[in-house]
Amino acid sequence: MDQESAKQISPFGEADCESEVKLLKQEYSEYFLYETRFNNLALDPNVFLIVGRRGSGKTALSQFFSFQKQLRNTVAIDVDEPVAFEQILEKVSKLMMQSREVAIPKIAKIWDFLIWLIIFRELKDQDMRIRAACIFGDENGKVSNFIRHTLSALVNHFLETEGDLLSELESILSDERIAAGKAAVLELARKKHIIVAIDTLENYAINDDIMMRTMAALIQCGSEFNRDHARNGVHLKIFLMAEIFPYLKEEVILNTLKFVRHEIYLHWRPRDLMRLISWRFHHHLHALGQLSKESANIKWDDYNEVREKMWNPYFGNSLQNDRGMSELSFPYVLRHTQMRPRQLIVLCNTIADRAFREKTFPIFQPKTIVKAVAEGQYALAEEVLNSYSSVYPKVGRIVEALSGLPMIFKGNELDKRAPLTASEWPSGEYSPLAFRQLIAELGIVGRTRRIDQKSGFVEADFEYSLKARLPLMVTDYCVIHPMFYQRLNINQSQNLRVYPFPEHDEFKELAY
Repeated sequence: MDQESAKQISPFGEADCESEVKLLKQEYSEYFLYETRFNNLALDPNVFLIVGRRGSGKTALSQFFSFQKQLRNTVAIDVDEPVAFEQILEKVSKLMMQSREVAIPKIAKIWDFLIWLIIFRELKDQDMRIRAACIFGDENGKVSNFIRHTLSALVNHFLETEGDLLSELESILSDERIAAGKAAVLELARKKHIIVAIDTLENYAINDDIMMRTMAALIQCGSEFNRDHARNGVHLKIFLMAEIFPYLKEEVILNTLKFVRHEIYLHWRPRDLMRLISWRFHHHLHALGQLSKESANIKWDDYNEVREKMWNPYFGNSLQNDRGMSELSFPYVLRHTQMRPRQLIVLCNTIADRAFREKTFPIFQPKTIVKAVAEGQYALAEEVLNSYSSVYPKVGRIVEALSGLPMIFKGNELDKRAPLTASEWPSGEYSPLAFRQLIAELGIVGRTRRIDQKSGFVEADFEYSLKARLPLMVTDYCVIHPMFYQRLNINQSQNLRVYPFPEHDEFKELAY
């Protein structure tokens, strides 16, 4: 990163990958952190489904395919602005209002057709057979615009012929040009890998049967496509929001054992997040000539060295929180997030902004960190609520029923608060169980794993760190996530510190 770029971008990067790519352009590949376990996992030929909550790094990982170094001579196709073609797919799916078991396989065939047309368009200059397979045109521009044009042509063709859409599609797929184009692509894939990355929408209404079936069909298509072609060098990677994935598995996907396999959950570990945030800060300070000598040479795969050379010199090793209790600085900042890169980036930039105002940058005083975390956590809580606004309408009002609760409470308190929300739920959807499910899904309420009154530490499990749901029973001791203390005006009079980290060996290195 050069000095001019460093002046345009925030010290710890931007809150979204799109902004970073726009600001850094070709330099983004140098700014990207390669020392992250998801990079290699995502390139595994068996992997086609990558699941993560908003801000967990899905878009950054999709960008990585274009400059990764593990697979040589790769052609990476990023399907941009998926909303543009998902709206058209909705129109197509309305033509097939049969049962779920009948409709989803049909929609999956449409997805397969679209994916091949996207590949043909991208590689049209590589082989005349591939260009000939672009039967609906090969105009330049955004992929989403091309797909919109293609689907419109397909729908219009169907309407004009008054035939069965699937039969029409089968007829098109049997076209010799399509078969020859596929053969040419597979020949090309022997020399260079082809990766198609589809980054799906960030908000879904789970009660929208058409859209949910469309996503289930995409997953079914992805499973079959990767099974048939990944070993031959043609890969499909689907990025899906973890906020709606449980509903797809439980209620929509036809056969989870068959179609949901080898999925990756973007669950970040402390060492990954420490490296990510330190790597970005290192680039920023180096470009501005503000990097200290002790931070010059770092082994980025060594968590302890990154902490000692890049975190502690600027953030300090420890601090006193707003209740006068001593904590290590990194676990303190991290526990006010849900372990997502975007949230940590936002908090660290808030700390940096305050340090600029106090004229201590790039050194962050303990009081600066504590005040900035208190300042930034409200926005993080609001984004989580927003990400579930399509899943749970009026979610912001519903969670206000938790206002004023203590940091730790007995699970039966939830059933006392739940009835207060009944009027905010859509007709027929309220129940105490639904309320508990909502607050667990959002990561607002977790379940205690260990309470150490002597040391003042509370360890708790939250659903966002798990691959399954987290049931909250009336007999459980529950905790509010620290990120929501401000938003919900939580009573913090208890002399305790809640650490919302899962029981995993890599979290032991936090040594709090």
